[in-house]
Amino acid sequence: MADWLPTREQDLVDLCQKWRATLADPAKMTAYGWDQVECAEVLGKINAFLTARSAYESVNSTENRVAKDETKGEMVDAMREFANSSIRFNKKMDEAAKLFMGIHPKDTTPTSHGIPASQPSTEVENTRNHYEHRMRAINTERGDHSKPADSYGVRYAWQVGGEKPAAGESLPKSKFSRKTTLVVQHTEADKGKTAYYATCYENSKGDMGQWSPVEEAIIG
Repeated sequence: MADWLPTREQDLVDLCQKWRATLADPAKMTAYGWDQVECAEVLGKINAFLTARSAYESVNSTENRVAKDETKGEMVDAMREFANSSIRFNKKMDEAAKLFMGIHPKDTTPTSHGIPASQPSTEVENTRNHYEHRMRAINTERGDHSKPADSYGVRYAWQVGGEKPAAGESLPKSKFSRKTTLVVQHTEADKGKTAYYATCYENSKGDMGQWSPVEEAIIG
């Protein structure tokens, strides 16, 4: 667990307690613009790890240790993704709020990867729900959905309506994911509008590579 997550398990537990208190606070959820479902998912993984760890401390068995390590891995992945998508670049959070959750806004800890060198292309298609678009980051070197070796995940960005932006970094809405596919939900009020999309690869510290060309799709 490199970067901002503690390597000592007790320190990780202490950080989990801070995350649990913050994610369960409706006032902070609203103030920071967090998605309630995403908060609940991360909170569930944190609670699962803390429960498994408590069981392991009570009974030091192989079964309990495996359960603890499995829930810990799932929780760490969820915390990393949430930190990159909803905390690190969240302008609604001040530095003190980010620091409370373990995120150093001016973190200079070296990362195992430099800035991703690869530029993806972006593929957009409708789902069965007419008000959803499925975005995919395409690895242009391999022609598939795999992530390059220097990529931790994908930064997705989009815009509904208006003029087509010249570049992905100009798109106002953004979300990070470890997955190379993201479903973007729109509303009935957006029917007939053009949505613009772009993707770029991102390393584990949030450093972004080159954005893909901007693609467009009609909603509805």
